[in-house]
Amino acid sequence: TSTHSIKYFIYFLYMKIYFCFIFCLFFSFEAFPKTIESIHFKSPDKKYPGKDDVVAELYLPKNTTEKLPVIITQHGSSRDTHKFKRSKGKSDEYSKRIIKRGLKEGYAVVAIDAFYKKNIKPTDKKKFPQGTDYAIALKKILAKDSRLDANNFFYTGFSWGAEKTLGYFHPKSYKNDPYPFKAIVAAEPGCNAVIEPTKVNFATLILKGEESHYYYQACETYTNMIKQTGSKVEYILMPKVNHFFSTKGKIGKGVAFNGCSKDIAIFGIDRKVRWFSGAQTSRKEVIKKCMTKESGSGRNRKKLNEAINYAFIFFNKYKN
Repeated sequence: TSTHSIKYFIYFLYMKIYFCFIFCLFFSFEAFPKTIESIHFKSPDKKYPGKDDVVAELYLPKNTTEKLPVIITQHGSSRDTHKFKRSKGKSDEYSKRIIKRGLKEGYAVVAIDAFYKKNIKPTDKKKFPQGTDYAIALKKILAKDSRLDANNFFYTGFSWGAEKTLGYFHPKSYKNDPYPFKAIVAAEPGCNAVIEPTKVNFATLILKGEESHYYYQACETYTNMIKQTGSKVEYILMPKVNHFFSTKGKIGKGVAFNGCSKDIAIFGIDRKVRWFSGAQTSRKEVIKKCMTKESGSGRNRKKLNEAINYAFIFFNKYKN
């Protein structure tokens, strides 16, 4: 009948548009001329003695003759959308889009799987590795690569990965490398427990969502602390955006390290721990107070590309 014919035509048209959309998404990344290489390295972690294997995947744009600037990108607690091509490593949507945009902008991009072989779930907050040393260990390897510019390294991460970028305000984090990166971008860090900032040679951008369950007030406090050291730092608060750079998000039940937004914990260079308000505390008390049963939902990621754009505007400003 004519009614069935119309329904069949609409269904056929819908499926054609759907598969065309999926194909275009796949083709736009997979067909971009690039070289993909797997990197296996070791970085000792006190939380995982004997399990110091880390895997990363390096993406290089083809047909380039000059040495390439490098972005190291670190996933958050969920490695949910990006599988490495040359190993069993995984990453997240933020790093996946950093790779795609980075290749188009002429960067080499390398993604780290910090949870590799550690059997960690997103809710295992207390089991997350230290992770801060991983990027420095990887940089030492990459800096010897003649295709890469050893003086043009950048670092970024999302959520837990963003916390790792901010870890470089502790001088011991980069040890014998006083100029580890040109710039770092922390995308949606929690900022509830932070390293006491010191004067650093790299520039920092902190990106926050106004409706994040990792409440933005904590990162505003930390940004002001960084400014007081004389370091270069910028802060962008994206309106009506949640932790995943998505719209229409909700805060519900789960696990998050977000209970200290109004009085953040500061881990001093002298190894003492205090609240921003001044009172001394302990690591145990910080974990007890800051760990909550909240979580954020909503992952349409409608504003993620906007966040990525902010990151590359910042990187390009400091690139040689």
